[in-house]
Amino acid sequence: AYLSLPTEYFTKELHERYRSRVLLLTEALRAVGFQVLIPEGAYYLFVNYRNVKELRALEPMDAAMYLMKEVGVACVPGDNFYRKSIEEGRNYLRFAACRSVEDVMGA
Repeated sequence: AYLSLPTEYFTKELHERYRSRVLLLTEALRAVGFQVLIPEGAYYLFVNYRNVKELRALEPMDAAMYLMKEVGVACVPGDNFYRKSIEEGRNYLRFAACRSVEDVMGA
């Protein structure tokens, strides 16, 4: 079914839909202290969490688990994305903005 959609669906409509979710999630994360790197073409946000009071002393896995258990928001520890040196990712979490707008706003 997707193969029969017009090219504009993929190049414009889909892009705009995910871009709005990325910007919405960016705004929400920044409001509580995360430092967000806005992606140019992805719907993943790589964020520094060390300025968030409840998370600053936690390791990435512990910070991700805290957010899932206490806040109900899932993310992935940033150190999982560094092959050469896990140290480089120790301050980061990765969030995905692929859920519906309602889900992103509810988070």
